[in-house]
Amino acid sequence: MRGVPRRCAAGSLLAAGVVLLVCAFSPSPAAAAHLAVRLVGGQGHAYELGDIQDLVFAGDTLQVVTTGATDVYELARIVRIDFDLDAWTGVDDTDLPDDVVRALHLFQNQPNPFSPETRIAYELPQGGRAQVRIYSVNGRLVRTLLDAERPAGRHSIAWDALDDSGRSVSSGVYFYTLTAPGVEESRKMLLLR
Repeated sequence: MRGVPRRCAAGSLLAAGVVLLVCAFSPSPAAAAHLAVRLVGGQGHAYELGDIQDLVFAGDTLQVVTTGATDVYELARIVRIDFDLDAWTGVDDTDLPDDVVRALHLFQNQPNPFSPETRIAYELPQGGRAQVRIYSVNGRLVRTLLDAERPAGRHSIAWDALDDSGRSVSSGVYFYTLTAPGVEESRKMLLLR
């Protein structure tokens, strides 16, 4: 194994639009890893992983439950969630190790925010039935963009901000999901009319 990355930015947490990268390696017992929640305007907070009891996505918030406290963040204010492993690994080499498992299969739509159309890129680790769906913030299915067999590899699909009935949807935050063999991910996007 070559060096371990000092920072693993993260695939997505379902229904949150938050990205996570899973790294496989052995920690050094001398130091603790941190999870950092970065907010708009440079604000944020770092947590020692050992102190985190639960991460909960409730409605449009992320709740970080630690021993003795619960911090609540609005999803719209979260810019990034990452793991700071500098002190944990003690390794300065930023070459990715061979055993890093990449968890990102659903990419951020482009452009975002968008009007009147956006493209959603996704990667399938294996062929099979793939579904790409758009949901409103209250969880209502707005549009099924894809429900078909697709080969392994990278693909993209466009959304024209219409629902399944062909009506224009209103401005706001929407979630898009990818469901395929070995993949279930979700991200958020913003439509501005």
